[in-house]
Amino acid sequence: MLIAASFMLASCGAPAANNAAANNKPANATNAATAPAADKAAVEADIKKMMDDFAAALNKGDADALGKMYADDYTLIDQNGVVQTKAARIDAVKSGKMKMEGMKFEDLKIKTNPAGDGAVVTGHVTGKTTMDGKSEDRNSMVTWVMGKMKDKGWQFVSAQITDIKAGSAAKPDEAKKSDEKKADAAPATNSNK
Repeated sequence: MLIAASFMLASCGAPAANNAAANNKPANATNAATAPAADKAAVEADIKKMMDDFAAALNKGDADALGKMYADDYTLIDQNGVVQTKAARIDAVKSGKMKMEGMKFEDLKIKTNPAGDGAVVTGHVTGKTTMDGKSEDRNSMVTWVMGKMKDKGWQFVSAQITDIKAGSAAKPDEAKKSDEKKADAAPATNSNK
């Protein structure tokens, strides 16, 4: 019995060399520490070019170009709350069910991750869309999530559209300035009354 207990204590002794605390760092901790930061200006320039190409493809109804811009698992939540997939979007363009004219993206705000392979882009979108023969002027805010895919470049991963309602056509920066003016114009109140 004493011999069995001594074997058990010996096997539970000091950690083996490959289990030492210094060797138990996550593999990605070393990689992340040495990864160079992306050139933010270059990444933003790439994304702005893609947004220009995207507007051109939408206005031309170029389903092939759009197919390369959408990731395979792309989803869009449209202004009506309908979830659309890449396949549905491309099919609608190819069939002529969906047409876009004069689409413009303005006031783009681009936020990239430090590695430079992911981004969130917001912007004001105007133009005209026709779906199933019904035309509608577009005045919306859109949020796009983008990723830089291996061998494919930048692609849209997901997007969400929110229509700007009549009477609230102010652009986000203008609305902020308006709120600041209201706050400045408000009379000071005495809380000691």
